[in-house]
Amino acid sequence: MKQLTWEEYYDGFYDWSSSTQKSYAYRLSDYGPADEVWEIAEELDFVDSAFAAKFLEKAFSAGVRFTPEQVLEMVAMVDQSLLSKMAEQTTVPFNREQLEEIYLMIDDFSFRKISRRSRIDVFDDVKELRRQAAASSAARPKKKGGLLSALAAFAAGAAVAGHLNKKHDGHCDGDCANCPPHYGYRYGRWYYGKGHQYGCEFGGNKGDGSL
Repeated sequence: MKQLTWEEYYDGFYDWSSSTQKSYAYRLSDYGPADEVWEIAEELDFVDSAFAAKFLEKAFSAGVRFTPEQVLEMVAMVDQSLLSKMAEQTTVPFNREQLEEIYLMIDDFSFRKISRRSRIDVFDDVKELRRQAAASSAARPKKKGGLLSALAAFAAGAAVAGHLNKKHDGHCDGDCANCPPHYGYRYGRWYYGKGHQYGCEFGGNKGDGSL
């Protein structure tokens, strides 16, 4: 069976039937630039999503590396394992907005890896809130009072500290009021806070709908 170069395949692609497009894909001797490969994959996806995913996997194995934008567009086309590998080896690092969008779409190890490569911590706002809360607590003037006042102040401080430092196992425990801030996802955008009714990263979606 005669092999086809990428140039031959790409130039003739739109003149062939869908069955011929798929058949000739098996005869490719190489792959072209990422933008052309992604263009062809999108066309194949209209006819056979599984075949398009396999086509992308073969192209990636052959050395094709995609941009963060292209990887994000593949979310619904390839499985998490392949998406994670592609995200780790994009042609350029992810920016903050792209990191927020791909969060939870790839495995945790890959997300940490691409975050380090980008030198961006998408959760630094959480750390800043904790620093501000700690600074505010330290600057608050001490008030004299009796035993009851001291006990009340201690209880309030413990509640705030517990809320800020609450460790979470990554699953919703139903306690929205005391849940640490986290992300929710809706209409293609990430929302930060708690009380999510949609796309809660902890798996809970029964909040008060505040976000």
